Amino acid sequence: MEKYETVIAGAGPAGLKAAETLAKAGKQVLVLEQKEIIGDKVCAGGLTLKDFELGIPEKIVDRKFKKIILHTPLQDVVIKDKDFFVATIDRKVLGRWMAKQAEKAGAEIRTNTRVSKIGKNYVVAGKNKINFKYLIGADGSNSIVRPFLGLKDKKVGIAMQYKTKKDFRNFEIFFDYDKFGPWYAWIFPHKGYTIIGTGGDPCLIKTTTFRKNLDKWCKGKFDMKKAEFQAHTIRWGYRGHKFGNKFLVGDAAGFASALTGEGMCFAMLSGIDAARKIISPRYKCRNIEHILKVKGIEDRIAMHWEKHKLLTEVEWEIIMLLARSKLVDREIINHLE
Repeated sequence: MEKYETVIAGAGPAGLKAAETLAKAGKQVLVLEQKEIIGDKVCAGGLTLKDFELGIPEKIVDRKFKKIILHTPLQDVVIKDKDFFVATIDRKVLGRWMAKQAEKAGAEIRTNTRVSKIGKNYVVAGKNKINFKYLIGADGSNSIVRPFLGLKDKKVGIAMQYKTKKDFRNFEIFFDYDKFGPWYAWIFPHKGYTIIGTGGDPCLIKTTTFRKNLDKWCKGKFDMKKAEFQAHTIRWGYRGHKFGNKFLVGDAAGFASALTGEGMCFAMLSGIDAARKIISPRYKCRNIEHILKVKGIEDRIAMHWEKHKLLTEVEWEIIMLLARSKLVDREIINHLE
């Protein structure tokens, strides 16, 4: 029977960052990834400067942008800076790079290895039973670790998008309550392709309605028959991150924002904190404290927008008018940083 100090289920940004942090501290760590290709996840692939502060090198990104174009039914506003403050990245490229960093630090990674069973101090992966002292669930919104811990909730969003080879120049965000509800739609240009999509809460708007609205909005923008349709879930229902010798990080813990759907930075920060807690049990999870503070504010705004359509539409237009001011423009960029 195999034995590792820490087993990590999932080789996404949260799991790989945790593995790298643990390995650098000399800890024995095994990462189990059910897919054959690391980073093969449906994702719009947007990055902000907060992600680069966590070590992602600029050289592996697809495109960098010095402006974002915001749209509402009544107006368009350009948020810009002298330097880039948002970027796009291919998740497979990011996955390969993060896996290389974790392995370089000493972590072991096994792909095409699904965790099928979890016990108090072991997992079954493939035909192997693997003992652990600690387990980190970094296996995304459809986590197997989360239900093992008895966590059930309905706070799961859905994102739908098209991947088209048509080249779009600008990074754009669209707010239109009649089409997308209290969420938004996006155009994220990459290298050689563009991701165009929307999402939100299926408890508020039916999934079929999301798809119909997205298709209607996309019609004429690109050849939808030649584009690849993608969909994925986003978990924003946080119910805890430490359960004895087991941890949840990233989407598995529900660390995504209900307001923006963004979760990559939160995933990496939570992975770092889980690892540091294992390394030093007295460690205070400052990153997770920060995540919960920011997420709490954003989740409350999202709830407000869900309940008050007319008020939300007015608020969006006021925010857009204010965004024409250089001071507010700077505040929006600072939030992304």
